[in-house]
Amino acid sequence: MKLIFLLTGLLTTLQIMAADIKIENIKANGYEFVCRTIGNPAEGEAMILLHGFPETSHMWEETMQHLHEQGFYCIAPDMRGYSPGARPKGVRNYGIKDIAKDIILIAEAKGIEKFHLTGHDWGSAIGWSIVGLYPEKVKSWIAMSVPHLSALGEAVKRDSAQKKMSGYAKVFQLRFLPEMVLKGNDFKRLKQECWYLSDSSEVAAYKSVFSQKRGMTTCLHYYRKNWNKMIEIAVSLNISAVKTPTTLIWGSEDTALGRKAVEESDQYMKGPYELVELKASHWLIQDARDKVWEAIDAHLKKYK
Repeated sequence: MKLIFLLTGLLTTLQIMAADIKIENIKANGYEFVCRTIGNPAEGEAMILLHGFPETSHMWEETMQHLHEQGFYCIAPDMRGYSPGARPKGVRNYGIKDIAKDIILIAEAKGIEKFHLTGHDWGSAIGWSIVGLYPEKVKSWIAMSVPHLSALGEAVKRDSAQKKMSGYAKVFQLRFLPEMVLKGNDFKRLKQECWYLSDSSEVAAYKSVFSQKRGMTTCLHYYRKNWNKMIEIAVSLNISAVKTPTTLIWGSEDTALGRKAVEESDQYMKGPYELVELKASHWLIQDARDKVWEAIDAHLKKYK
């Protein structure tokens, strides 16, 4: 009998490890989103992973496999502006609250009532808004690179180091020119600045999105709609006293997001909170994957 139990457990483990990531088109909030998924939403706890710019859900593939081996169902959408079926015209359609609602409705479309949440870069900014607007939906929250939005907004406005770091975001407020520069010479700038640690399949996935009609423009609209209003947006998100269990993972060599906002985030955290500082760049998954996984695993061990 013991042998049967052992073999059954081994078979279940092998089935989990062998599971493939699927590409699904999920309709939510009037749009259709390209989503990477792994596992069965009816089995195990759910983790939603949100990508940043200039990436897609492809950035999470190895992490999704890692989490699924621990029994999680994972879903990572190509967010609004990135999915061809969710690319409305106009800057007005790219507010943080609208994108947060997309994620909640994607979860509901898969029958997920409550989930763990992880986000990087703009995905982290969207994650903070979900924690504030829909706290009953989020079991725990892992922010990567982007600190609490109130702390970030204050740093962008008042901290000289962060102002200098944020120069690129000011350039992104311009129309047409950023698209020309970023797409020029077969995305040479992005390969040098952002994709230098990515493998060829990952770069190909990113290029396929940003080469599509309006693909680069709608993704840059995140900056054009939200960046200069971060303080006001944060106030409206109900995140002045976050009670959701939270871990912030930040790289000390991040050239876009500085220490000031990271260190001042804890004043807004009223529930369990931990800052994990890594010797890494902004591109945490590509630069320090195993250390990031250690931080994620430690977080989930506490709050699963």
